[in-house]
Amino acid sequence: MIEEKLKEKDDKDKDKPRRVTLQIQTPRGLWSKSSPKKAEKRPVYPNSTKIAQVIADAREVFKFTENDNKYVLLHGTTQLEPERTLASYHFDDDTLLVLSVQGGNA
Repeated sequence: MIEEKLKEKDDKDKDKPRRVTLQIQTPRGLWSKSSPKKAEKRPVYPNSTKIAQVIADAREVFKFTENDNKYVLLHGTTQLEPERTLASYHFDDDTLLVLSVQGGNA
């Protein structure tokens, strides 16, 4: 009986897209599940989300409005490609990414 319930749960989980929770360090602070306190969005994404969307959301949360700057996400020293998905990088929950702002003032 317990095995049947576990199998049912596994079957239900297969239908749900896998999600990943990230931490994004920006020049204006850390974006995470709990920070900043008044953020309207949290960095919890389906694995199918593109890096470009994560960058756009981080910009929105911290009100980066400068369009002449180039925004990139880094994992360690690796620059992430905007058109790739989170799944393609195989991130674990709470992976720390860094939003780098090149040009202008952040």
